[in-house]
This record gives sequence, structure tokens and C-alpha cells, in this order.
Amino acid sequence: MRTPHFQRMRWWVGAGATVCALFVGNCERNGDTAESPATQTVNVQKNATCFSGENAYTHCAALCKLGPRPSGSPAYAAQLNYIAGQLEDVGWHAERDTFSPLSGIRMTNLRATFGDKRTARPVLVSCHIDTKKNGENDILGADDGASGAAVLIELARTLARTPELARQVELAFFDGEEALGEHITEKDGLYGSRYDVIRRGKQGLPSCMINLDMVGGAGKVIGVPIMDTTVEMCELYCRAVRELGLPEERWTIHLGSYWDDHRPFVEAGVPTLNLIASFAGSRWWHTPGDNMHRISAASLAESGTVTLRVISLYLADKKSTHQSS
Repeated sequence: MRTPHFQRMRWWVGAGATVCALFVGNCERNGDTAESPATQTVNVQKNATCFSGENAYTHCAALCKLGPRPSGSPAYAAQLNYIAGQLEDVGWHAERDTFSPLSGIRMTNLRATFGDKRTARPVLVSCHIDTKKNGENDILGADDGASGAAVLIELARTLARTPELARQVELAFFDGEEALGEHITEKDGLYGSRYDVIRRGKQGLPSCMINLDMVGGAGKVIGVPIMDTTVEMCELYCRAVRELGLPEERWTIHLGSYWDDHRPFVEAGVPTLNLIASFAGSRWWHTPGDNMHRISAASLAESGTVTLRVISLYLADKKSTHQSS
């Protein structure tokens, strides 16, 4: 799916461990981040004052209940309806972009904005929502697909409580991240994000992009790919993790690069932050083991709060720079 490679090494790769050797303090946690058994039914708490891991868990379970969701499937179409409905219920406007990357194949991205649709959004937060089609195996993609979507849905609800912040963010749910073959290559996979970069053109690109992938597994280890990450975005990530008091052994730096939906934006010159969990050598990735039994509400809550903190820090820094210039 995402094969690491080692091109475009940045001068500070060797300093990556030093930059992020911080992560101390008290963790900001919600009271609703306890782990939930896969069979538990949890109602969405629409009035929760901060990001709710339980709400995200509920959305993740609802998406998995639809079954495997490969591109072009009825379950994928049902998933689009579910996500759009949840976003619109909290005041976001959802739009679909349907495209054909290959002859005979149709895919659909879903994008959402809050407030005036004509206003440019400096921050793009994305995930992919297609699941891998792997022979006869039924892959629910609870972590590799649904977890990122679940965090973005709950992020939309949380951001809507602060409209001035929500109006500066766009959400994107990409189709076609998974390769049609075994692994993502320069020509196979990342279809939705590649299309989105082309659709936007240089004038429509965001100022920064945060991509979430496999962010809901219990005990996950996030490794931000340093060769795809600018110094500014890495520093914001490290600062967010430090301020939230998250453990350095689980919120780390990967000394390499990944094929993931941030890559077309990197290549277009957009500063990105790819929050992705380690999957190399795992026994669950792209197998039926990627189900709700590995998903944790606490893990989803961590991912959501880190994303929110990075957004807030990025916009605050940009505002400060603008005022001082």
C-alpha cells in the first residue's frame, strides 16, 4: 500500500530525533476516551465540548457495518451518504467530485467546507475512505480507511463549535488511495489525491495539508515521514505532541518517506504533515484482521486532539506573522 522510499533527503533528517525529543507534561484527555468493546453501541454526543473519542469510535463502527468499501462498490456509495449526512448535520457543506482515472473506472472524492464556499481555506485535512480489495478476503478496513474518516467526522463537529476556526479548514475524503495492484507505485494508487491536486491548480492549493491514515489502532505508533515534512510542519507536530503530553515512544518521526495521499501535495509544493501509524511487518494490515477489535476510542481521541492542536498552532503562527509584517 505505502512503500517507503528515500528520495529528496532533507538536511535535517539526522536531527529529527533531536527535534522531537521532548514530549513531556500532562496529557490533555477527555473523560470519554476509554476504550470501547467492538460490540458496544455508543450514541453520538452532539453537545460534547471537545473532541470525543467515543463519537469517533461510533462513526468508525458505523462505516465498518457497511462492509468492505472498495472503490465503486455499493458500500462505498453508502459510505459517502453516511459521511455527507454527518457533516451536513453539523453545518458543513459537502460536495462530491467524480472522476475516471482509468478507462472504465469511476471514483468519487468528498470535500466539505464550513461557511461561505467562495472563501479559500488555508488548511486541508484529509484521509482516504476506500478499502483494499484483496482477492477473496473481506477487508473491513477499520483502521486503514475508516479510522481517518471517523476522526474527520468528529473533527467537523468539534470545529463547528468555533465557526471562525472551522471557516479556515477544508476536509477531504479521498477515493482510490489503495492501489489496484499489490502496492502503490508512481502510477497505481493515490488516485483521489492526485486528481484533487490537478483539480485545484496552483491557485487553489491550500497553505498546508494534514493527512490521517491508520490513526485508530490501540497502542499505535505514529511515525511522521521526515523526508516529506517541512521544518515548520515538523516543529508544529512536535510542539502539539509536547503540549498534549503524549508519549514520545508512540508519537515519533519516521526517517524516510511514504506513498500516501499527502505525496501529490508535497510534489505540488504544499507543506504537509502525514499522521500515519507504523504497519510494516504487521499481521493485520490488508487482512481481515483490520476490524473493529483493533480500534480504540482513546487512540482516536489522541489523533483528533493532535490534529486540532496542529491546526490551531499553524493558524496562530500565520496570524502572528501577518500582524508583525
